[in-house]
Amino acid sequence: MSTQTTAAGKAVGFHYVLTVQTRTGEQLTVSSVATFDPAYVSRSQAYQEIRAIAADELGHGDFTVLFFSLEPDAF
Repeated sequence: MSTQTTAAGKAVGFHYVLTVQTRTGEQLTVSSVATFDPAYVSRSQAYQEIRAIAADELGHGDFTVLFFSLEPDAF
């Protein structure tokens, strides 16, 4: 699923964990592997895409991010 390289044009798998909390106290953690090409996608863009996943799961984007981690999915 992921390629262990960062050469331009090569997608790399990144494991992410994002925990959010709504105004009512509801918490949600999403965790998975997303594939991005570091030559074309910035960390900020990846964060926005992952934040959108949490918003889709909650049905709205009105929440505070409590924790975010994005690391290459490799040892």
